[in-house]
Amino acid sequence: MGVQLDAGGGGKGVKPNINVTPLVDVVLVLLIIFMLVIPNMQEGVPIELFKASNADKDDEEVEPITVSIAKLKDSDEIGYYIGEAEGDRQLSREALISELTALHAADPSRLLLFRGDARIEYGQIREVFHDCQNLGFAYIQLAVGAQKQGWEG
Repeated sequence: MGVQLDAGGGGKGVKPNINVTPLVDVVLVLLIIFMLVIPNMQEGVPIELFKASNADKDDEEVEPITVSIAKLKDSDEIGYYIGEAEGDRQLSREALISELTALHAADPSRLLLFRGDARIEYGQIREVFHDCQNLGFAYIQLAVGAQKQGWEG
């Protein structure tokens, strides 16, 4: 069994002595079972993923196109901005899309940095993000801020 009781002669009473060999045997058998079963548990349809060339390597020389969406001061209207070397320019949504179309046609591999104001509803930001995706930008980065301590969203 798992426990052996020594009724030795010291007068100190019964000394329990636990035999851990069966426990080790069971754990090793479970480990072997999991090692054999887990690799075969693949979710969904088996596919071969796309191969990416230089997936982790960013081109540091090229500045990304910065698109910002912000609420205008003292208003509920939304302003659309595109960042350039001399600063941000405010555009209408249609002008922003046409400007991004021209920039994408000039350099299709250029990065796009997307910044959205947290005070704007997610659906409105997502629509502009979706427009950027439909233009063909393959590399869209999202700008986020640091979470403040004690903030519970």
